[in-house]
Amino acid sequence: MAISNNRLGSRRDRSGQAAVETLLVMLVACLLLFGLLQVAHGFAEREIVRHAAACAARARAVGFNGWMCTKVMRAAAIPASGKMLVPGDDEAPEDAALKNATAKLRHGALWDWAIREKPGNARAAFEEARIPDYLASENAPRAEEILDYEEWDQISASGLGGGSSATAGDVISVKLAKRYPLSVFVRMLNDWAGFAAGGADGLDALELRGNFEIESHYPLYLDDKGW
Repeated sequence: MAISNNRLGSRRDRSGQAAVETLLVMLVACLLLFGLLQVAHGFAEREIVRHAAACAARARAVGFNGWMCTKVMRAAAIPASGKMLVPGDDEAPEDAALKNATAKLRHGALWDWAIREKPGNARAAFEEARIPDYLASENAPRAEEILDYEEWDQISASGLGGGSSATAGDVISVKLAKRYPLSVFVRMLNDWAGFAAGGADGLDALELRGNFEIESHYPLYLDDKGW
């Protein structure tokens, strides 16, 4: 009887040890998976920031003022600007067929339906239609009533205009920087490994940068007022 009890206890110990090992392996696997997803997403956002810098520099190169270049930069950065605040969810239309399918179909059937039907995105079309009106807005208060995103204010820029006047042949340099928050898993990994300076402070965000240089030629046909 004592031998049976010892064997039973030994099996329980091995079972508990296996559970702990499985938990540790799953934790490490999740950290690596979410870390890789964060890196991939970060690289994608960095390319968008670089693209926005290039668009703003090209806008400046043809003589647009600082406000117009700012709007061009923000419109180009929309894919990396988070949730759309204006117009709100109550204003943007929804695709009726997609909403109905999402409510009634399960995941597998919904996937099959989406591939078969190729539903449109009414919200994206509504958003795209507002971009020309946003670019045509006269000032910031008017622009905020047309289109606004939660991360537009996190993009800082230099070289968009508003400084000294330029002459033909000068090099226009536009530099953008955007705060990129890290996911919970990546912050946990950073705090555990002590990657931050001295291992004392946590790291919750990175700074994504985009630089673009282009030759200025608009002073050949425009009088630059430094706007």
